[in-house]
Amino acid sequence: MKRKNQKVAYAPGTFVVNTSYCKSELELLQHVIFKNGFKETSVGGNLYWFALALYHKDYKRVGKNKFWYNRYPMLEYMARKKVFCAVTNRMRKTFDKKFGFAPISFLLPEEATNLEIYME
Repeated sequence: MKRKNQKVAYAPGTFVVNTSYCKSELELLQHVIFKNGFKETSVGGNLYWFALALYHKDYKRVGKNKFWYNRYPMLEYMARKKVFCAVTNRMRKTFDKKFGFAPISFLLPEEATNLEIYME
């Protein structure tokens, strides 16, 4: 019987996915693991599957260990539409020639009047 925090030995070259931080998509992830011949674990592994964005408490874990993970650090700021819109608008105003590739965005309902003027 395996004890908590006890690593399991796998054959060399086996790709191991740690699902201990996985939430609602666990069943789908287990299906993908099985179909590809990978192994699932809750301790160690080559890939850590995080359910949500990485937070400050996770940075030490991913920074000091050599494994893959499925999230970008600090992504929670860019994944929020209003924050992302504000950042891209600020970058466009500051670096208009270099940042002109981003589409013009409006924060609603705060900038509804500006949107109406732009649409005319």
